[in-house]
Order: sequence, then C-alpha cells, then structure tokens
Amino acid sequence: MTEFELNNCDKLQPKNYMKLRIVQGLLFLIISTSCYSTTTTILEKNITTKTSTLNTSYSDSTEYAKYVVPKFRTKKQHIKEENLEETIIYLGDIQIDGKIFYVLTSFKRIQAALVKHGHSIIYILDSKKRIVKEYELGLPEELPFKIENNSLYFYYKDLKTNKLKTFLNRIEKKLPELMCVNPDDCY
Repeated sequence: MTEFELNNCDKLQPKNYMKLRIVQGLLFLIISTSCYSTTTTILEKNITTKTSTLNTSYSDSTEYAKYVVPKFRTKKQHIKEENLEETIIYLGDIQIDGKIFYVLTSFKRIQAALVKHGHSIIYILDSKKRIVKEYELGLPEELPFKIENNSLYFYYKDLKTNKLKTFLNRIEKKLPELMCVNPDDCY
C-alpha cells in the first residue's frame, strides 16, 4: 500500500493521514503567501493592530481615477463583473503639505468556488489619481462614512456602553502607516 492509498476504500491509515494533512497545510501556506502579504496581529498599549496589503506597487495604478468625480462625491457606484461585485464611494479629499489626496472606499465581494469573500479597502490617490496607499480593513462596517477638515469619520460600537459612537481619525503631516478605525483597532 502506498502512502495515500485508501484502507477499506473509505479511510486513510492514521499514520498516512497525518502526512497528508501536513502536506495540505504546507501547500496552503505556500499558496496563500504567494498571493498576499502576511497578516500580523500585534498587541501593544491595548491597541489591536492588523496590517495587510493587497498590492504594493502603485506606480501606474489608476484604475480608480474614474471614480474621483465631484458630482459622485459620497454616492455609491456599483460594479458587477462575472466573479466580482464592488461598491465604491468617493468620500472627498485631504490636503497634506499643500498636496491633494483623494479618498475612496471600496467593498468587494469576490466569488471563490461556492462562497463569496469580502474585502473592505480605503484607497488613497495622489493628485494624478494614482493609488499611493491602501488600507484593508476587517469589515465593511469599519469603512469611513465621511471626510471633513482632513479627518475621516468612522462608526464603531463601544463595547463598554454598547452604544454606537463616531471615531475621528485626523490626518495631518503625512499619510498614516496604519489606519485606526476606532480607539482600539488599527489596520
């Protein structure tokens, strides 16, 4: 009997089953790390920090430029393709040292086999409407709902009071490395 042959046509032998599970795990790690950077969770000063990037080469990425239109500011724009549904909102712009940056939010649902996977992303575009920064968040509810005076506004549920509150993230001197969406969570 070879390592992966079935015993009694329905069960793997225990020793061989473990080997198969290890090989499956290794293949999963190899495949998943080749598509995305790793996601790290760091606990520091009672703040949960999660970092993740989908794309790190932004030099010619202008695919979202067409959504930066003043008349569509804060309006949902829907895209449907064969395996993708995306809702994009142009929130407005921020200014840092005299430079203008455009802020868009995106919620994507991507068909993967039988289930759909969601991605909530904040895109920051430069004055030439190229992506210069993106923040992938955990849930669509964590996306900001408005920009005012260089501040992004986020809704969050206060776990102590169990009430819905607004978190204000002010962007001043440079684009932040991490985007905080409430007092305890940053991505």
